[in-house]
Parts: sequence; structure tokens; C-alpha cells
Amino acid sequence: MTLIQIGLHTKESVSLIRCMASRWHANRPLRKRLAAASLLLPALLITAARSVPPTPELQVFPNHFLLHPGEQIHYTVCFAGTQPRCPDAKFVITDSKIVRMVDPKGIFEAVTPGRTELMVQTPTSQRRIMLAVAGTAQSPMIAVPYTAVHEIVAKELLFVGHANLDGFDHTAVAKPGIDGLVQEAKKNGWPVVYFVSKEYPNWYTADRHPNYAIISEGQEHKIRVDAQRVIFAGGSFMFCTLRNVQMTLHGMLKQNNVRHIDFVFPAQAIWVEDIWGPGEKWPYPAPMVLLTTLFARRANDAQKYDQVIVPFLDRVIMQFPVLRYPPDPPAPPLNDLIKGWRIMIRFGDGFERVYQGGDPNKTVLLEFQGT
Repeated sequence: MTLIQIGLHTKESVSLIRCMASRWHANRPLRKRLAAASLLLPALLITAARSVPPTPELQVFPNHFLLHPGEQIHYTVCFAGTQPRCPDAKFVITDSKIVRMVDPKGIFEAVTPGRTELMVQTPTSQRRIMLAVAGTAQSPMIAVPYTAVHEIVAKELLFVGHANLDGFDHTAVAKPGIDGLVQEAKKNGWPVVYFVSKEYPNWYTADRHPNYAIISEGQEHKIRVDAQRVIFAGGSFMFCTLRNVQMTLHGMLKQNNVRHIDFVFPAQAIWVEDIWGPGEKWPYPAPMVLLTTLFARRANDAQKYDQVIVPFLDRVIMQFPVLRYPPDPPAPPLNDLIKGWRIMIRFGDGFERVYQGGDPNKTVLLEFQGT
């Protein structure tokens, strides 16, 4: 390797090279020093290359580029990294007859089957994405405010939080698990309840035909649930899913005839912030992971219980409603209603633990599946 190969092209470097060449054969010590230096240059170059920060990757959320005719979607552009940044972006569609722009801020509508290119540009980067439109048109969900639904009676019931794009699961990690649960519920005749937002396009679940589509921004509700088992899917484990649990549990505890409550949490169908724990923070939009991942990071069942389930239950009972939303929660506080009830936890291969002792004839059972 010569000095020219590492980018020294100034007049001084050329003169130096000529001088060194003329002295090369006459100066044996100089030859030895240069030979030793040449051995160090690759390592120095590698170190220098490592010190230059890589260009952040431009990402587009959600990672969902196969659309149905009539489907709308809202794309968000961010640079990946430990501190994600979401700059203003310009969107350009190659063929607006296939996908048209609804709003320059990143909202698009699939028009007719075909393929077209989406160009995403920021001041410092750009990315090309192929959008495909296929299948049959799907009509939007017809949803009602949660105040319009007073009671749901069923043997088993499936709740799906953020069934359209009003959650933070931009890369849809929980979508396969949720879609599978919806199929199973419909096969078994269980009512399916979607919580949706009227302010967002309706992408997320594969199925657009729930028994109930209820408008609720954070899974808050005042529905009286009469069911032997309630299955919770979709939403953030420590926030919106937790709020749904609070509201559902509160309503069931107030029913005088209820003596056993069974809540089920399929871990493959609930998302959680990628970094989560006491005092930890993660900027929006955080890449989500499945609840199964949170459990997998614990060494044994005892750690899963202490580090994942106990904080969840502590927040359910003591922070009612979570984040003080909604501002008009039902009375009395949940921790007053739950007094005297026995709370049992079950997951894994027969792991059981008593979270709260109480009357064995008044039991709340929480089952965590797929842990």
C-alpha cells in the first residue's frame, strides 16, 4: 500500500513520494520503517472507518405494502437508531391510477389492482418502495361510540384493541397472532369486539367484519361484560390493553352474581415497547415486540412472574384508570372493588401463583398463554 492509495494527493505528498523513491535503495533503515508502517495502515484505516457514524436507515411505517382496493393507509417516515427521528418527508407516487395520495402528509388510498412505486424523500435521504394493490375491495368498518354499547353477553369473548391504525404497532408484529385469534373466535362462534378509531385509516386486521366495532381511542369503555372467559388481544401491554382490563374487570366486579372471572392473555397477540422496565424510556415511534419476547428475556418462571406480571397487575389495580384516562372513570376505585377477591396467575407448564389472597369462592384467574 502506498500513500497515494490512502488519498494523499497534495503537492507536498507527491514531492515526499519522489524523495522517498530516490532514497529507497540507498537507505535500508528507511525501507524497514516504511515496511513496518505499511503493516499498520490497514488497522488505522479500519479504525478510522469505524469511527465514522453510519448513515441512519430510512424506514417507512407501517411495514405494509400490499393493499386492497379502497384501503387507506398512513405512512410515517423515520430514521432508525437508538434515537429515532421522524423528519418531514415528501411522497411521490409513480402511477396515481393505482394508488392515489389523499394527503401530502402520507395518507394514500389504493384505487385499482396493479403495482406502482412510492418515492419517499427527506432533505438527506430517499427510499423507493413498491406498492401492490390486489384482491377485492373491502368496505370500511361501521363503528359506534363505546357509550352506545351497554352490555355484551357471551360464553367466551375476544377483545381486539387498536384493530385499525390507531396504535403504535407500526411494523405489525402482533398482526399474525391477532388475525389467527379472530379466525379461531369466528370458527368457535365467540363474539369478536374491535376497538377502533374514526380518525385513522382502517388498516391492521385482515378481518374487517367483527360482531362489534366500537370507537375507543385508548380501549376505555363502560360496557357490562357477562362472559365466562374474556380474551384480550391487541394494544400495548402496559397501557391500552391494561386499560381495557381495568374497565372490563371493574364492570364485572360490580355484578353481584359473579363469583369467578377468567381473563386470558395470548402473548403472541399483544405488543409491548421494545425497551420496557422501571424508569426506562423509549422515544416514539418505538419498535414494538411481542409480549412473548418480554417473557423470553427472563431466565425462569419466577422472573417472568416478578418482572412482567406483577408490575402489570400492580398498575391494573393501583393506577385506575391508567394515565388518568378517561377523565370520568366509573366509581368506586378498582382497588376497593377487588378487596376480598383471590387473584390467581397461571402460565407456562402449570406455573401458578397467588397474587392476592382472599375468598376462594370469589376468584379472578389471569391466564398468560404462549409465555
